Amino acid sequence: MNQLQQWFEGLAPRERVMVLVAGVFVSVALFYMLIWSPLNAALADARSRVVSEANEARWMLGVRNEAQALRAAGADRQPAGGDESLLSIVDTTSRANQLGGAVTQIQPQNDDKATVSLENVGFDQMMYWLDTLQSKYGITVSEATVSRDSKTAGEVDARLTLLRGAA
Repeated sequence: MNQLQQWFEGLAPRERVMVLVAGVFVSVALFYMLIWSPLNAALADARSRVVSEANEARWMLGVRNEAQALRAAGADRQPAGGDESLLSIVDTTSRANQLGGAVTQIQPQNDDKATVSLENVGFDQMMYWLDTLQSKYGITVSEATVSRDSKTAGEVDARLTLLRGAA
């Protein structure tokens, strides 16, 4: 430290002022680059995250309220076909959705579970049928194996395990 002080005192008064001003400038620049700027950037990021999380929380509350309203509206509604067998519902709805020829096998596993095999069926048509089964009868797909039919575009072969009352 002694050598630095001797060097500084050996400078002309004008040079001392310039060194002091440069030292202050470098100190301010280092403070800004090493402390102020990173803290300011972190604060801006935190503010944007808070706004984003608040928007997401507002959206989730809206969805929750909508789900509760839908659940309350559908709580007293029982699925159709409660007194029919699962096989009868599958057969009737597949014919109503023009899938009768595509259904090659319906294999019951118990009263509320069956495996259905379909061949050369339009994918969109099959999905519409499955939506009807779920929305109207409460029958869901618990397992599905779907493979593309190489002969015709948009047609598939499928093996579906249907389950009633699991939704």
